[in-house]
Amino acid sequence: MPTDTHETSPLLGGQARMSNRTASGTSWRSDLIPSRLRTHSLHEVHPHPETVQPQLPASAIAPDHETDLHDTRWATREAVQPNLWASFRHVWKQEIAEFWGTFMIILFGAGVECQVGLHYRNEDHLTGRLAWGVGVACAVWISGGVSGGHCNPTVTLVLAIFRGFPLRKVPGFIVAQVLGAAFAALVVYANYTHSISVFEGGDDARAVMGPHATAGMFITFPAAHLTYVSAFYSEFLASAVLIALIFALADKGNMSPPARTQPFALFLVILGIGSALGVNTGYAINGARDTGPRIALAIVGYGSQVWTHNSCYFIWGPWIASMTGGLVGAFLYDASLYAGRDSPLNRPVSASKGQVDEEAVI
Repeated sequence: MPTDTHETSPLLGGQARMSNRTASGTSWRSDLIPSRLRTHSLHEVHPHPETVQPQLPASAIAPDHETDLHDTRWATREAVQPNLWASFRHVWKQEIAEFWGTFMIILFGAGVECQVGLHYRNEDHLTGRLAWGVGVACAVWISGGVSGGHCNPTVTLVLAIFRGFPLRKVPGFIVAQVLGAAFAALVVYANYTHSISVFEGGDDARAVMGPHATAGMFITFPAAHLTYVSAFYSEFLASAVLIALIFALADKGNMSPPARTQPFALFLVILGIGSALGVNTGYAINGARDTGPRIALAIVGYGSQVWTHNSCYFIWGPWIASMTGGLVGAFLYDASLYAGRDSPLNRPVSASKGQVDEEAVI
């Protein structure tokens, strides 16, 4: 029987009808999609990984770098001079950084001591070691790019002697560190003041020593069984180890960590020192870390014993022993391993006179 030339085969007819339905369906669905979703290019929807813009706060970006989530606002505008606060901050930015860096150490350190001591009854020792390490890491992260992240008078002193840190800046750095630690202790005390009152037995009961004393959650003490010589040696040893490792981490001629990872390396250092050398004295290894909270405790009513206990331990332990140990640790590292000419142990010798070059300043 002859086939009508205008009749479509069943197979082709099905394909044609499917094509019509698809086209019709696409048009029908497109009408329901908001125009905002139909105006992007393929490159915008599927960008190349190398063209993806950094975004705050996950990535650091320049103030004048505009992205879809960062408005530069006045960063690109012409200006005659900075405002008053910006000028003040510029002059004191390093000291301000040291203040907030040391603040972080005590915020996490004293905070964990209060939490563990008041609520866990000192049964969770690892938490304390970890939190002190986190505090030091955060201290360097918040201040390292501005001041170097000393956050410790011993570090400031040894850098002045062995690495050319300006001596004129030493007093300002140390004062900022002590004040930052004091302010942090007040912040932590305000957070736990009710728990402290419950633990000590009253709002007016604040003890430095005794079964319900809470001062030890903020400041350090030598263990009751230790002689003063042993307590001094414990702080001396821990501080020597700390400074030697800090010098190693900052030595380009050694295995210094990749950029911006040194805070994590210091976390491991503090975790190790606290776990291995901390029980005798509480490993202050930092005069500001100990004296700042003492100032805070004196302000809130702990009395003069915060200064006088153990024959004024705060002077000969966290300050003298720590600084002495730090100097010895720095000396041993430079004498043994450091090849940089900025160390006094590596001061160049004049070729003509065979003498130390006086122009090679520390």
